[in-house]
Amino acid sequence: MFRHKNTVALATSLLLLSCCCSSARAYTPQSPEVQAAVKRGVSYIEKNYGKGGHDKELGGICISALACYIATGNEQHPLVIKAVEQCRTESKSGFSRSGHANYSLGIALIFLGELGPQQYQPEVEALLEAIYEQQRADGAWSYPNHPTGDTSQTQYACLGMWMAHRQGINVKIPAVEKVCNWLIRTQAPNGSYAYQGTDPGSFNRVNQSDFSASMTAAGVGSMYVCGELLGFIDDPRMLQLRMTLPPAIKPVVTRDDKVIAKVVEQGRWQLSAKDGNTWFNRNAGLENVYKGAKHQQYYYMYALERYWAFRELAEAIKDPEPRWYNASVDYLRGKQAADGSWKSGEQGPVLDTAFAVLFLLRTSKATVTRIVLEQGRLTGGKGLKADMSTASVDNKGKVVTADPSKSVSELLKMLDDPKTPQKEFSSEVPDKLELSADPKQRQLELTRLRRMLTNGLFKARLTAAKTLGTVRDLGSAPALIFALSDPDKRVMRAARDSLRFMSRNSDGFNFVIGDERPTKPEFQEAQRQWTGWLLSVKPDAELIE
Repeated sequence: MFRHKNTVALATSLLLLSCCCSSARAYTPQSPEVQAAVKRGVSYIEKNYGKGGHDKELGGICISALACYIATGNEQHPLVIKAVEQCRTESKSGFSRSGHANYSLGIALIFLGELGPQQYQPEVEALLEAIYEQQRADGAWSYPNHPTGDTSQTQYACLGMWMAHRQGINVKIPAVEKVCNWLIRTQAPNGSYAYQGTDPGSFNRVNQSDFSASMTAAGVGSMYVCGELLGFIDDPRMLQLRMTLPPAIKPVVTRDDKVIAKVVEQGRWQLSAKDGNTWFNRNAGLENVYKGAKHQQYYYMYALERYWAFRELAEAIKDPEPRWYNASVDYLRGKQAADGSWKSGEQGPVLDTAFAVLFLLRTSKATVTRIVLEQGRLTGGKGLKADMSTASVDNKGKVVTADPSKSVSELLKMLDDPKTPQKEFSSEVPDKLELSADPKQRQLELTRLRRMLTNGLFKARLTAAKTLGTVRDLGSAPALIFALSDPDKRVMRAARDSLRFMSRNSDGFNFVIGDERPTKPEFQEAQRQWTGWLLSVKPDAELIE
């Protein structure tokens, strides 16, 4: 149904998502233009369902019904009723083991999860059992008797397990651990994923022959799904710090329910997610291209939206109108046919249109927000308020949140005082401070943060480096440039990212901070380049020696 044939390479002429979006309009799923496109797409699905080759397969009917349900909210929609009936019938008679069975199982779980699995628990449990039965010994899912695991199919099995678990149905953690390690092993050295993963049998990565943006979105998105299931994503701010650790370091996480991986090294998982994101930031475009033509375009876009939904959760990204979404909406509006459809893949226009509708509505983002954030619960059962940006983990592994009653001046005083116990930092001080709206007070706060960045303790320097990047004030640039030589690479990285934001220079003069702290010649060269930029826009800037 959704087979991703051979190599899908990104054409070098494609505009990258990271830099193509400056001219795009700002959209949300509620924008009139988006809603109009969705309405036309749903109308096409309603009129044309059943005319394509894969529409009537379990996955085809469930993805079509899911698009109609998310768009209309109508549980009595004819396609929704039809999909539920098919789920019930196949759960009793036995699910297909044909080539596309794994897609169908995962998509059916997602569909029933959106409706509410409590009323469909027998069907959900039957679907889960079928997924377990069809998991390969190496941890992946693939076509029957195929020699390699299939990243495309594996992503849907992972998503199905995640949805079931999130709705209160127990998932076999060993199954999640097996697929997570397969994803780690089959990642290419450059961070990408292939359609058919070459498994080296160890964690020494090997080149993958047919990597693509579509499969990298599937692979890294699945990595995040596994991380959330295994308890690795319990606090976005702490994850940002952990992502900088080398794979040999395994941070300790404690959960009351003990849903923690026993055979997955958290450091390896973090490194894989980081490397996948790096590849995506540098290479992912708006289109998949195969032999000079778009290939499985709308299937790719649905995977892209899922990837960003989980990445935003993990990294506490809060952007209601992200550039990649804006550019993609413009793209989809330009590609929608007069009859309301989208067409690109072998699965047919009904399923392509369903994928496009689900992308436009940011379905995965809405699901993650509803299940994870608005419910204020994480995999380990920890209660959190909806805004997790101020969440932290104390030295006992418990989730805590910053006290909103503390003023910025009080937090700055804590950071600035060398006598403040380190445990107070994690429980009371968020990574980024929200500065005063009063211009005079804000300048005083900025001045204090600049001084802390050059002279403070680690937590003070890190918080200062991140906070200074939230305000485009060139007066902070000298301190940030100085911090590029910080003893801790996490502070170096935060300073670099703040300079990128301040200057609107997304590549940051290609100053890369990887697993090892940059050498003195490397950070000195970065300081030289950033100094040149600063003096070009502010010739009277006072630099810090």
